[in-house]
Amino acid sequence: MVLLDRFPITIVYIVTVVVVLVVAEIGFRIGLWVQQRDPDSEGTPMTGIVVGGMLGLMAFLMAFSIGIVIDQHNGRKEMVVIEANAVGTAYLRAGFLEEPDLTTSRDLLREYVEVRLVAASDPTQFESVVRRSEEIHSQLWSIVEDNVRQGKESEIVALFIESINEMIDVHTLRLAAVNLRLPRLLGFVLFAATALSFLLVGVANSADGKRDFASILLFALAFIAVLMIIVDLDRPQEGLLTVSQTALSNLLEQMTAPVR
Repeated sequence: MVLLDRFPITIVYIVTVVVVLVVAEIGFRIGLWVQQRDPDSEGTPMTGIVVGGMLGLMAFLMAFSIGIVIDQHNGRKEMVVIEANAVGTAYLRAGFLEEPDLTTSRDLLREYVEVRLVAASDPTQFESVVRRSEEIHSQLWSIVEDNVRQGKESEIVALFIESINEMIDVHTLRLAAVNLRLPRLLGFVLFAATALSFLLVGVANSADGKRDFASILLFALAFIAVLMIIVDLDRPQEGLLTVSQTALSNLLEQMTAPVR
């Protein structure tokens, strides 16, 4: 569903509803055409059985897909907390360093949290934020190397080194979590099966020759709303259901709070 990331979720919802209504109308006309060619087919229960089976299959596909995207969404939320803990620990342990490394390290860590929040609020800045994050990794690691070269290899410095390592590792995990999406094939099957379901609903609606547009419209609005939940949750940091960055925001407040 990566292609859908280019459009706001409301636009995707409206367009999808319109498409399935058109497909249902096509199904309705196909049903009328079949009845005109074979009058004996009118009222046959076969169409209703097929529609029921197709909708049951769609329920299974949606439940399966929602399970996947919810796990991915929860994983991204957990990564935010883990990263906030890792950076916060590194910030505290930077206090073990001597000046000017202490101030430089804490300034870099503070900037690190700021740019991570920028990426969360503005997805278009993602690539630049990743580059700057990795630059900060290199700068912090240079400070670590300088301290080691100067013979400062105490257990206290080792704690700071461990924190920087953990922060870099979490960065890699967060990148992996962002790129973890619903399989493209499953997304295609979901939308294709949705279109087929509404085609069959349209055919079934033609059984008495009367179009029940209101019922199909309500069904489409509710059905596609559930489908959009899957699409929305599959997006890393866009749409209505985004990953909370509260842990990082709280950490930044602590870093910028005046010392009493």
